[in-house]
Amino acid sequence: MGRRKKIVQECEELMDEPEQIRNIAIAAHVDHGKTTLTDNLLAGAGMIADADEATQLVMDTEEDEQERGITIDAANVSMTHEYEEENHLINLIDTPGHVDFGGDVTRAMRAVDGALVVVDAVEGAMPQTETVVRQALREGVKPALFINKVDRLISELQEGPEEMQQRLQDVIGDVNELIRGMTEEMDDITEDWTVSVEEGTVGFGSALYKWGVSLPSMQRTGMSFADIIELEQDHKRQELHERTPLSNVVLDMVAEHFPNPSRRSRSVSRVSGAATTSPRSPRTCGRSTARATSSSWRPTSGWTPTPVRS
Repeated sequence: MGRRKKIVQECEELMDEPEQIRNIAIAAHVDHGKTTLTDNLLAGAGMIADADEATQLVMDTEEDEQERGITIDAANVSMTHEYEEENHLINLIDTPGHVDFGGDVTRAMRAVDGALVVVDAVEGAMPQTETVVRQALREGVKPALFINKVDRLISELQEGPEEMQQRLQDVIGDVNELIRGMTEEMDDITEDWTVSVEEGTVGFGSALYKWGVSLPSMQRTGMSFADIIELEQDHKRQELHERTPLSNVVLDMVAEHFPNPSRRSRSVSRVSGAATTSPRSPRTCGRSTARATSSSWRPTSGWTPTPVRS
């Protein structure tokens, strides 16, 4: 059996296993790196070539998207990912970031159970960040956070470990303030959906240079922000990618923290009405692998999280 046929067969087999399915959307302010992040996930799944930089933007298939350098139409893709020795089917929708195409974001949120919100580490939460968070919460979709372009803090702003951690905590606090403010207005969301470094629902990294970290991944690999700064300053980005690949960090977070279609609480009534989510036939499918995380790891000295919940 050829490789392509094998991975498609894996996707089809997992479609009958709801507990192993994650239906997710990636959403962000324009140019914060959603589609570049998606390239990383596709490369990690073996669906596209793993180039030195993630600049292929394969989800922007239309000519006008390529000319303008922005995502206009939501695009979906399916891939598999091994987490804790179990294979998962990830159905992903890459959504537009420009405010003019917000309708596609709302439609995408009605088809998924989790939203990965991407925020530029330098710019922080922007107006469209607030919009996509609100769209996700209104549709009863649980958020997680990936702070992108952390390499800019090192190469452009030349920040040290303490400055970086404070800036990242500020971004997390801003996003959680949005989530708290919105969920307080929604009687049908009773759980705490704020994101947390300690709980593993926040990731950091560079989609362009294909590296990423979270607290679980740093505990597993022993990586610290000091290590990241040193490798980034020495332009050893390929080594950084090999030691802590972005696709593993993000897809582990998706598999661990986003609900599957059968587990998700249907007590959350969507504003648009009752909705059922079923996996779609994969347009494209690939496979990625990662080592399982463990709650027994001890934090490294490279990250001393400060609680951001009030």
